[in-house]
Amino acid sequence: MRLLSALICLITLGLTACGTPGAPQPPSLGIPKPVGDLQAVRKGDQVTLTWSRPTDTTDGALVRKPGKMLLSRKTAGEGAPLQAPQVIAELPLEPALKEPEPPAPTATDSLSGLAPGGDFAVYTVVSQSSLGKAAGPGNQAQVPLVPTLPAPVHVNVDAVPLGVSVSWDQTWPPENLTHLTAQYAYRINRREQGATAPPTMIKQIGASNEAVTLVDTSIVWQKHYEYWITPVTLWQGAGKKGVVEGADSPIVAVFANDVFPPAAPAGLQAVYSGLAEQPFIDLSWTANTEPDLAGYNVYRHTENEAPVKVNSELIKVPAFQDKTVKPGRKYFYSVSAVDLRGNESGKSAETSESVP
Repeated sequence: MRLLSALICLITLGLTACGTPGAPQPPSLGIPKPVGDLQAVRKGDQVTLTWSRPTDTTDGALVRKPGKMLLSRKTAGEGAPLQAPQVIAELPLEPALKEPEPPAPTATDSLSGLAPGGDFAVYTVVSQSSLGKAAGPGNQAQVPLVPTLPAPVHVNVDAVPLGVSVSWDQTWPPENLTHLTAQYAYRINRREQGATAPPTMIKQIGASNEAVTLVDTSIVWQKHYEYWITPVTLWQGAGKKGVVEGADSPIVAVFANDVFPPAAPAGLQAVYSGLAEQPFIDLSWTANTEPDLAGYNVYRHTENEAPVKVNSELIKVPAFQDKTVKPGRKYFYSVSAVDLRGNESGKSAETSESVP
C-alpha cells in the first residue's frame, strides 16, 4: 500500500514539473499586422507602389493561411471631393513560411484618368486574413497631382569642337488644376553606352516655349554616349515640397569623335640672332589655350618655294630657334597647332626675317 502511494506521488510531481504554468493561450485570430512601409513614387502619370508583405499577426503569431492585400486610392487636399478609398489592386497574401519566398509586393497606378479635384493621391494597403478580417489600413503614401511636361519627342546630339551639343523641342505645360505651386524644368542626362553606373545629370534648365541647345563640355573624347531629357515639376504647398519627374524622352546615342583641330596660332614673330659664323632665327608666338593641345609645328620656306616643316617632333612651348638658316637669305615662317588626337590646325599668318 505504501509503495502504491509513493508511486502516485512521483507521477503527480512529474506531471506538475513538465506542465506549462499559467492559463491556456487562446488560438490566434490570424489577422495580419497592418502594412507600415508603403511607398509611392510617381514618374509622369504612372505611380509605382511597393511595401513589405506582413508575416506576423496582430497577436504575435505567424501568418499561416493565405489572405489578400487590398491597395486603395483616394484624393486629398483643398477641393478634394468626399469619397471612400477606391480599391485599385488586389494581391495575394501568402503564408509567412511559404517556400520559395514570394517576391515583394508591388503595384502600379495610372493618374491619367483621375477626375480633377484635390492636390494629392493618397494610397493605403489593407491586409485581410483568410476569413476577410483586417486590422485596418497601415501607413499612407501620397504623390502630388501637379502636371508634368510632355517628354521631348525630338532630341538631337552632335559632336562639336567644345564637346557634345544637345538640343530638344519644348512645349508649355498643361493647366495646373491643383492648389500647389509648380515650376517646370528639363534635366539633361548622360551615360556612357553600355555602362551600368547611374546616369549623370549634366544640367537642369528652366522650361520655356523655345528650342534649347546645350553643349556638354564634360565628355571624354572617343567614347560612345547616350543622352535623354527628363522634364521635372518642382512643386510646393500644404507645408510640403518636392520634385516629380515626367516621362523620359527617347534615348539618343552619339560617338564623341574629335575631328576638330585647335585654332591656328597667332602673334608669330621672327628675330635674327647669333654670330655670322653661327646664325639663327628666334621664333615666338601666342600660346594656344585648348586643354587637349599636344604641341606645335613650324613651317619655313624661301621665296617661290613650298613650305616645309622644320621640326622633327612636336614643339611643346610657343617658341622655336631655327639654327639651319644661311647668310644672305630671307625666310618665311608659319606655325600650326596639333591636339592629342593628331588634329592639326591651319597655319598661322606668315612672318619673315632675313639673315645678313
